[in-house]
Amino acid sequence: MNTPPPPPADSAFSGDEQGYSRDDLDRIVAETFVERVEHRPECASTNSRALELAGDNSASCTLVLADRQTDGRGRGENRWWSAEGALTFSVLVKPDLFRLPTRRWPQVSLTTGLAICDAIDELLSDPPACLKWPNDVYLGGRKVCGILVEGTDGGERSLVVGVGVNVNNSATAAPAELREKSVALCDVAGRSLPRVDVLVAILQQLARQLDRLGSEKEELQSQWTCRCLLTGRQVEIELPAGRRMGVCRGIDADGALLLETDGGTERFVSGVVTRFD
Repeated sequence: MNTPPPPPADSAFSGDEQGYSRDDLDRIVAETFVERVEHRPECASTNSRALELAGDNSASCTLVLADRQTDGRGRGENRWWSAEGALTFSVLVKPDLFRLPTRRWPQVSLTTGLAICDAIDELLSDPPACLKWPNDVYLGGRKVCGILVEGTDGGERSLVVGVGVNVNNSATAAPAELREKSVALCDVAGRSLPRVDVLVAILQQLARQLDRLGSEKEELQSQWTCRCLLTGRQVEIELPAGRRMGVCRGIDADGALLLETDGGTERFVSGVVTRFD
């Protein structure tokens, strides 16, 4: 389909409202830090669209919300599986709003994950959501959410926080290779959940946690470690120079993964966890 034109500069909303009513969009602006919503029935990548919007230095905190995402990006060459009923969005965040110094930007992915864990716990009584370093959220041992944070270059630098949450797209409909590794909120709740409720809860928690990150609250590290799915497990991590294995000892104050290896405790600021036992 043809890409819809960008919204008028004086409009708070845009796009076909199928899936989200005008009241839903009004509610997002009224109850969260988001100042503007660009809603599309279909979008290749909400992150790519948000990065386009970031080119306008006057852009406000804008939410790009898609009913369907056809080419969602993950870290590296990864692609995010998405189906009807998923919650897919990206937020263009102005770091000054949360007093976020550039040196804290690498922790935004974990902080977003923590916010999503807290939001899921608000909506579901059990099981607790967990962080899989560096950018996934798990529920009951299966992946329920992926996060991709990207920074813009030049001009007034901004952050784009991209999130994909399996809400009403049951994992039973996932590709065979993902079926045993994925879960949706509806699978756990045993019912459908209004996506706007999930979205508002996430955005409210995101504002809370980003504010704490900007204030350099020390308890963030303890919460990352408390939520860490990998703590105490044997982990294999893939790096440009090869693979390393060790027992996870949590996450440090800079967001680095701590592994106890034969050579002692090592910290990893990047990498891909390929296996954990």
